[in-house]
Amino acid sequence: MASNRKKWFYMISFVGLLFLDIVAVVECIKWLSLQHSHLNWNLSSNNNHARGIRSGVTSPCALARRKYGLVKIQAKLCRGSMEVMPHIQNAALLTTETCQLIFNDRRWNCSSIAKAPHLTPDLTRATREQAYVYALSSATLTHTLARACASGNLHQCTCAGRPTNPNTEQFQWGGCGDNVRWASQFSKKFVDNMEKKSLEKREKSKEEGSKVAVQEAVAVINLHNNKVGRKMISGNLKTQCKCHGVSGSCNIKTCWKALVPIQEIGKQLLQKYTNAREVSRGIVNKLDSKVNSKKVLSADQLIYLTKSPDYCTKDEKLGSFGTVGRHCNVSSTGLDSCRILCCGRGYRTVVEEKIERCQCKFYNCCYVKCKICRTKTKVFECS
Repeated sequence: MASNRKKWFYMISFVGLLFLDIVAVVECIKWLSLQHSHLNWNLSSNNNHARGIRSGVTSPCALARRKYGLVKIQAKLCRGSMEVMPHIQNAALLTTETCQLIFNDRRWNCSSIAKAPHLTPDLTRATREQAYVYALSSATLTHTLARACASGNLHQCTCAGRPTNPNTEQFQWGGCGDNVRWASQFSKKFVDNMEKKSLEKREKSKEEGSKVAVQEAVAVINLHNNKVGRKMISGNLKTQCKCHGVSGSCNIKTCWKALVPIQEIGKQLLQKYTNAREVSRGIVNKLDSKVNSKKVLSADQLIYLTKSPDYCTKDEKLGSFGTVGRHCNVSSTGLDSCRILCCGRGYRTVVEEKIERCQCKFYNCCYVKCKICRTKTKVFECS
């Protein structure tokens, strides 16, 4: 009896430590919590290296590390490039808005992303959903920084260099293109370094030829999906032009490479999410060793390690919020239908009454008179 208890104790302890190790690997995505912050990024970093030691003012980078989950490497980049931080904060908000818009009518509606830095298991266990969030956040950060470079809001970068490929139409390269190259490099430093450091540290202590552990596999998968997101940005540049000439003619046309809206990138990543590939530890081991990695899987394919729950019922251990109370479309046959979204549990009809001012008229010079209108609408909620 005592022996069995001892076995269970060691097993639970091992699983607990393993879970903590995996969570440590995914800490770098906690920067998405900056969407909730109101930090003042205008503090000068020249007088005290942004540490706020002499001035007595707490550094925004230190606050971001303590309150919003920035890891040590990210806080260091923050101190050295504080002018970039407002754009990183905007990217965090844009990532959340885009993800929730894309998945609005699905069982998993990306609501967990707004809980950062307190990550739920759907974003820590190398699931299909985690793959999407990592790719999208990496893409959005690159997108936001590239636009900031072109708009002149960052002194560290300028407009993109002119394309080297010859044009086949009657125009000349010019204008101010979005600097995807610089943005991609900075994004890579900001979101990849945590996983890279973790892998390098483990590589030193790992015996040659041994297989990657679970936490290492998660790190490799995260790095791969981050790369997919950045690649989506560089692969979706469109030619944008401006005409110059007398009376609006287009005798001279100047063109440059510009980004497509991030919502379009999000939709394209949704296709990759749908076709994402579940990988085994063996495949991850080949990816980590970079031996014939191109033959293992496509470089632009999202990958995941852990199967996702159906997200029908609430289960905090799996990161599922359930669909009880969610609005569904009774006339739809798609993913937002009451049949699919409510997981066969049925739905209830709720009548909502809206009271507002209407048919307003302006009398003489001094006052407006309105009627009170009541409108009733039916909404359908999952049981």
